Amino acid sequence: MRNSLRLIAISVALWFGSSASIANAGIFDGQTVNYQYYFPDLSTPYAAAANGNYLVDSSVEVADVVNGHGTIDFGSDGFVISFTDSSSFSSATFNGFVISDISSTLNPFSSFSLVSNTGVLGIPTLSFDSDHLYVNWEGLSFTSGNLVFSVTSFANNDNIVTDTISAVPEPETYAMLLAGLGLVGFTVRRKKMFIDASAQPSAPLLA
Repeated sequence: MRNSLRLIAISVALWFGSSASIANAGIFDGQTVNYQYYFPDLSTPYAAAANGNYLVDSSVEVADVVNGHGTIDFGSDGFVISFTDSSSFSSATFNGFVISDISSTLNPFSSFSLVSNTGVLGIPTLSFDSDHLYVNWEGLSFTSGNLVFSVTSFANNDNIVTDTISAVPEPETYAMLLAGLGLVGFTVRRKKMFIDASAQPSAPLLA
């Protein structure tokens, strides 16, 4: 009986192990985003920055945040800004950048937060909507260090927050489950035959 239960457990584990294969691609992985710097307000694009569209991969995407200072490296569910020198951002209505879902391929953004900050003296003002992330650091100073941002998104219009995609079980998964159950059935049947044989009377001992 113990062996039968063990085989059942193995079959169930194989089933869930296969059907639970989830594409763990993050929000930005393999996606194209747009970077645009604005100053002195959100209606005025600022040219002295590496503005443009970027395919998110393993490399550093934005090589010039503004005026030759800073880089941006996108990860699965966020991005990191790195500064290697020091200066200050002028005071203005808006002095910062916007990340946009230029191709409308990302799930709508649901949160945007600053996880850690060793690069700016003060807290930048963050805001977002379904397709844009805004960072406004007007009036602040920066120094050598990093800012780590985290982003989450809605998976669908039902407002379920997730950044994973459930996979549909492949035909091989069903075959593996059936094979496991068949093995369990064979083992149980064989054990029953052994028990029935053992129940027969022993042959008489020779005199």
